[in-house]
Amino acid sequence: MLRKKHIAAAQTNPYGYMVTFTDMIVLLLTFFVMLVCMSSMGTKTIQNAFGVFSGGTGALSHGERGQLEDLLTILAKADQVPPAKLMENKRIEGEVFRFDDPAYRKIVELLRNDIRVKPAESGVAIELASYILFDTGEANIRPENLPMLNRLADVLRAAGRYPVSIECHTDGSPAEGGQSEAAWQLSLARAIAVLEYFTKDAGLPPERFRVGGYGPAKPAYPEDTPEKRVKNRRVEIILYREKFG
Repeated sequence: MLRKKHIAAAQTNPYGYMVTFTDMIVLLLTFFVMLVCMSSMGTKTIQNAFGVFSGGTGALSHGERGQLEDLLTILAKADQVPPAKLMENKRIEGEVFRFDDPAYRKIVELLRNDIRVKPAESGVAIELASYILFDTGEANIRPENLPMLNRLADVLRAAGRYPVSIECHTDGSPAEGGQSEAAWQLSLARAIAVLEYFTKDAGLPPERFRVGGYGPAKPAYPEDTPEKRVKNRRVEIILYREKFG
C-alpha cells in the first residue's frame, strides 16, 4: 500500500497548474492590448475594421456621382430658376439620403418628415431634425446615427468644389437653454461636433467649412406646440455656390 502511494505521488506534477495559468494570462494580456488599440483608433478606423455602417460608408461610386448631378445642378442654377421649381424633383432627397443597407433604409423612411433638402439663399440646405444627431440639451453625436453623417460626408465629398456652412439651432425650451447664452453655446457646440466628424473622421478639408450656432434666434416655426418646437431644433448643412466672403 505504501509503495502504491509513493508511485502515485511521484507521478503527480506539482507545476501542472502553470499551463492553465499561463494560458489565462496570455488571454488577459491579449484582451487588454485590444482595448488599448481600440481606444486609440479613430471612429472611422473602427468602422472600417469591423465593417460597421456598410450601407452608407465609403466613396461614392461612379453611378452615385451621376445621380447626385441634380443636386449640383441646383447649386449651379440657384440664381436662375425659382427655388420652388428647382425642388419639384423629390428624387434629389432620395439620392442624398440613399442607403444600400435595407435596415437603414427603413430608419430613413421613418425619419422622412424630419430630413429634407431645400433651397437656401445662396445654395442648397440639407436639414435634419436635431434629435436625429443629438439628445435634448446635449452636443455629443448619437453613435447609432453616425451612418447619416457618413452618408452626408460622401455627398459633400462628391460636391467638392462648394463651401459648406454647418448651422445649428435650438428652440426656446428650458431643456435647450431657453433664451439664455447656454442655448447659443449648445447650438455652436453641436455645429462644431458635426464639423469635427466631417474633417477628422471623414477626412474632408477643414478650409471648406464654417460653423454657426444661432440658438433660438431663427425659429422656422411658431413655438406654440411641442411638435413645432421640436422642428425648430435642427441642423442645417448648407452648400454655397460661391466662396465665403
